[in-house]
Amino acid sequence: MSFNLNTIIVTTTPYNVSNDDDVVFINRPSATSSVILPSTGTDGSKKRSFYIKDYSGSAGTYPITITSAGGKTIDGGTFAILNGGYSHIHVIYDGTNWKIIS
Repeated sequence: MSFNLNTIIVTTTPYNVSNDDDVVFINRPSATSSVILPSTGTDGSKKRSFYIKDYSGSAGTYPITITSAGGKTIDGGTFAILNGGYSHIHVIYDGTNWKIIS
């Protein structure tokens, strides 16, 4: 079995996650970052999940804030934050909002 994951290394902020993305590495070693999840989280009939990781290891000093377009929540909140070096988050769209699964 093989998996084809679309992986992107991001150096700009804010970054709007695309339904074409699967894995988003944030590489901003000297500045805070923000990531915006799509408002629907669907790609045709397929529900989406995204893995977002602090690629540079600097989120302890320069946090990465994750929000969602369209007022969707992330585990009931308005944002999630990566604030530890090399930290990560894996989110999935449940049809209404985003849920953190790791």
